[in-house]
Amino acid sequence: MQSAPRFTQRGRAQRALSIALVAVAAVLLLAAVLLPNAGGGSLPVLYLLVAFRPLFLICITAFAFVVGVLGVVLRWRWPALVAIAVVVAVGTSVAVPAAERSPSVEPSHVAASDTGALRVLEWNTDQQDVDATTIRALIEQTNPNIVVLPEYFTQVAKGTLAAVAKQRDMQILGSIDSAATVMVSRSLGDYKVDDRDTPPWAGFVAVPADLSSPRLVIAHLQRPDITSTALWRRHIRWARKQCKGNALAIGDFNATTDNISPSHTLGQCVDSATALGQRPQGTWPTALPAWLGATIDHVFAGPSWRPAAFSVLHGLDQAGADHRPTFAVLVPARVR
Repeated sequence: MQSAPRFTQRGRAQRALSIALVAVAAVLLLAAVLLPNAGGGSLPVLYLLVAFRPLFLICITAFAFVVGVLGVVLRWRWPALVAIAVVVAVGTSVAVPAAERSPSVEPSHVAASDTGALRVLEWNTDQQDVDATTIRALIEQTNPNIVVLPEYFTQVAKGTLAAVAKQRDMQILGSIDSAATVMVSRSLGDYKVDDRDTPPWAGFVAVPADLSSPRLVIAHLQRPDITSTALWRRHIRWARKQCKGNALAIGDFNATTDNISPSHTLGQCVDSATALGQRPQGTWPTALPAWLGATIDHVFAGPSWRPAAFSVLHGLDQAGADHRPTFAVLVPARVR
């Protein structure tokens, strides 16, 4: 006579546990879906969950799978069904982007002289972790008008990249308070560095003498840490303020577009990949597959420019950097 109450009590405990586990899975799933739109991308810890959303979704899938297995073993019918549904839904949402890559761009198919297009090559090489010969070869391959190296000291670049700059008639510019360097074709006119009102180590602005050429916001925003995003938020405010009109903002923003803004914009500028309707492809770290990494390197275009092509370059994961290069083609907005 005493076994029934004990069985009932155990059954109630199992039911409560099943409800709790399914509730946790549901909360995690809602968090993954809603955090970017709720502004969670700028908060410590949540920032990382937003930046690595595919990885977060895989963790949710693994958790739901465990709940589903327990549900089958312990005969929790509806929790098992809910868990299986979560596994299928989230697994599909991760698997589909994993099967797709950012479309590659064949540089020779885009003639800059035909439409006033700009070729933009960007690569965080982690200073000299990438051999200068590799950088020079990539410049020759992509034939850019603008080369942005978010983490390559200008004084170093003036030595290691001087020959290719001279060959291609490019200026090498940088700021003493930034680790970034930009190389700009002299066909766009002369540029000068403006780092007034720029937070230290956020980057700098390259201002053209020819007003028809783009104003270049060269970014290497300092990454947030696990307890605070204050420094990163200060840097992103600076970049957002600069990005307007004929500006291009290029570099390592240490943030996905979800982190930066629910609208995926930076001030008046649009993210090239987003504008072209491309799925995110991780630019960092190279230790993870592109579909699982964080897209933190960007080319943002102001209203005067329209993205025509954007690609994350996948063939240099073993070159020494923990970032993948990006290549973009931009045309004046009036060109259709």
